[in-house]
Amino acid sequence: MKIFLYGTLTDPCGFGYCAGQPLRATPVPAILRNYRRVLLRGTRYPTLRRARGHAVQGVIMRVNADMLVRLQNYESDRYRRIKFLVHTAYGPQRAICFMGDAATGKPWHHPADNKIMALRSRSF
Repeated sequence: MKIFLYGTLTDPCGFGYCAGQPLRATPVPAILRNYRRVLLRGTRYPTLRRARGHAVQGVIMRVNADMLVRLQNYESDRYRRIKFLVHTAYGPQRAICFMGDAATGKPWHHPADNKIMALRSRSF
C-alpha cells in the first residue's frame, strides 16, 4: 500500500527506525493540495490542517502491513489514517496519510536534529 508522509518520517533513516526495516525504494515526491502542515497541539510534531490554496510537499512510499502497524505505533493514537489523493509527476495517486487530532494554526518546520525521533522509535 502507499503512504503519504509529510513530516519527521520523510527522513529515510528515521523512517527505517520507525517502520522496522530500511527504505528499499526511492520515495516519490508528492503534493497534497488544499492543506498546510501545522503543529499538533501540545507536541513538536506536525499534522495537517485544511487550507484552501495551500499545499503540503511530502513523499509517497510503499509499505507492507507490518510496517504500517509499526508506523501507527510511532504516530500514536493521536493520529488517524485518512485516504487522500496526492499529486505526483506520474499523476494523481491515492495514499494513506496520518492526520493528528488537534491541529493548531502554527506552522511546523522540520527539525534540524532528528535525535528525539530516533530515540523514541527504538522503543517499538
